[in-house]
Amino acid sequence: MKPTFKQVTKTRYVQLVSELAAEIFVQHYTRLTPKVAAALAEKYQSDDLTDEEIHSGVVNYFLIYLGSDPVGYFALDLGPAGAVCLSRLFLKEKARGQGIGRAVAAYAQKLAEGDGRSRLYLKVWAKDLKAAEFCKKCRFRPAGTEPVEVLPGTTLELTTWEKLWR
Repeated sequence: MKPTFKQVTKTRYVQLVSELAAEIFVQHYTRLTPKVAAALAEKYQSDDLTDEEIHSGVVNYFLIYLGSDPVGYFALDLGPAGAVCLSRLFLKEKARGQGIGRAVAAYAQKLAEGDGRSRLYLKVWAKDLKAAEFCKKCRFRPAGTEPVEVLPGTTLELTTWEKLWR
């Protein structure tokens, strides 16, 4: 089944993003304790933060559906000059491995190209080998790794992967 994307504009969909984050972060960040993963979801994907980012006019959120089932979400940060950052691409465990991530990356690139931008990038946890493999499949190249304190006392190494054209 081909995924569909719905831009998040209403409060109920902002809440759905937060609910998905609470579920997915625990599934995704398996090297962290469930408590730390839940704290990350609350800090980085609360209703208030998501709503604030959407109303900034710089970040657009999208829900990912398979049929009528919401299976994940992603955000596009339009702030960087000449680039789009594919941010917060998260899928439920059951939706992984079906080409949905590649469809999201292609969609993001199409939007970036249509907006006259020449770079698409994303940042992933350096220890996430599945994410690195995904980036390679989508023809991104590594562009550096840096430590980021995501919670007080919790630092993760994040690798930037980029795709350039033109």
